[in-house]
Amino acid sequence: MKYYDVTFHGVSGRAVIKRTVPSDKEPFDAWQDACAKVTEEELQLLVNDTYVVIARKLLARIDIEEVKDPIEEAQTRKDELTNVINTLSNMGF
Repeated sequence: MKYYDVTFHGVSGRAVIKRTVPSDKEPFDAWQDACAKVTEEELQLLVNDTYVVIARKLLARIDIEEVKDPIEEAQTRKDELTNVINTLSNMGF
């Protein structure tokens, strides 16, 4: 499973970003996993506990960027912090 940040750009210049979307689909189809419901006329999203409905005719483009697994990234940050603390402890701080 891969994770993606999906950005829906409207013709007005505004954008809605759905972050860390898990998907087993190909990157060009991963935007569908960011949507709660897809119809011929609109896309329905849930972003930060806010329901968003985007009319497809007002959608300019969809950008999809692959991101790291959030659990793996959190573990990496924890390991880096542990290394810093150990280094400072060894220095006498």
